[in-house]
Amino acid sequence: MRRRDPGETLLTLPQDGARIDRLDAERKRPEWLSEVWATPGTRVLNLYGRRAQLSGDRLKYDVAAGELPAGAVTLGAVDAADLPGGEDTQNGRVHVVTVAHPKPEENGAANGVAEPADTTGTSWADLAFAGSQLTPVDAALLTQALAITTWHARSAFCAACGSATEVEVSGWMRTCPNCGAQTFPRTDPAVITAVLDAEDRILLGSAFRWGPDRFSTFAGFVEAGESVEAALAREVEEEAGVVVSEIQYMGSQSWPFPRSLMLGHFALTEDPSMARPDGDEIREVRWFTREELATAAAAGDVSLPTRSSISRALIEDWHGSPIEAASDAQPPRAGSAAPAPRGQQAR
Repeated sequence: MRRRDPGETLLTLPQDGARIDRLDAERKRPEWLSEVWATPGTRVLNLYGRRAQLSGDRLKYDVAAGELPAGAVTLGAVDAADLPGGEDTQNGRVHVVTVAHPKPEENGAANGVAEPADTTGTSWADLAFAGSQLTPVDAALLTQALAITTWHARSAFCAACGSATEVEVSGWMRTCPNCGAQTFPRTDPAVITAVLDAEDRILLGSAFRWGPDRFSTFAGFVEAGESVEAALAREVEEEAGVVVSEIQYMGSQSWPFPRSLMLGHFALTEDPSMARPDGDEIREVRWFTREELATAAAAGDVSLPTRSSISRALIEDWHGSPIEAASDAQPPRAGSAAPAPRGQQAR
């Protein structure tokens, strides 16, 4: 396994280069969100379920207008030049606010809002499929918006006493008026690992919840009281049967399905013959050389994770160049993007 030179760039990820000023000190002021909404040029990223509208190849941002909607959350400020039609306000920065509109059938929302009808030049962005096609700022804003709005949807009641909670800090904290408990958006750490052997082959697995041709790296959540390294070794041995060493951290990626932080690694196994699927989560594991994987992916015999994922970044970093995969033209299967319960593979 190749060691990186000091200062060498690690993984190239879809959101690399995105800069969002979250304005933590300002958003603590009770009046901040209202001030941002009333600021000329403030943009709104509307979510419908887990999708946002596209205009061409960019996210569609609406101009803030009217009354501040219930459930609005400030995402921060970005350079005006990074948004389509950005205006030079606030020293060349534009504030972005997100508003979630659950569909009527989601979360029991009887008053849900239907998606707007498609108009000329608009389409829909799903992060798992379209994330790699977005600009880094668009992808980062959509990731942040999905993570924070999902947290709100699942945190309406206090975990300590069951009372309804109230939103504070411009959407970044919920407080219980009954017992005073404060809750903040959660992030669940998950390890994701490309396993290599002494011949520099890569080990990939196919999970039962995917189609049989889809292969990816191995991943799972860090459990209570467990280190990242221990979680990595445990997950790989449980799912693929191999013992790993020489663990090398490569980079991280927020993955809001619903709130994971994917910690990417390479690891080496000294006994590749031990590789076997667990038969519970993983149906098949296979070793690939670079040529074998590139050929199988191009022919459509092997489906790879989307380029919006750190898993694909790990695979292509090992390969040394992008892999042209027939699966890139197809949306992922429903549910295939999320880390599943009890350590199932995370993508």
